Amino acid sequence: MTDPLANDMLRAYSLPDVAERLDVSLKTVRRMIDAGELKIFRPHRNGRTVRVSERSLRDLFAHAA
Repeated sequence: MTDPLANDMLRAYSLPDVAERLDVSLKTVRRMIDAGELKIFRPHRNGRTVRVSERSLRDLFAHAA
């Protein structure tokens, strides 16, 4: 049986994908990151690419409820 929380950590979304899922602008997603409402990670050590985990999105929704 697969642990659903482990799967949440493996699923990750680009910032444009997060904006689409939340139905907000990319600028709003960046503001949420700057405010600490969304946590990001870099999948490559020296890369510029950032991702938001499924877990971070779930935490955002939990605080909104």
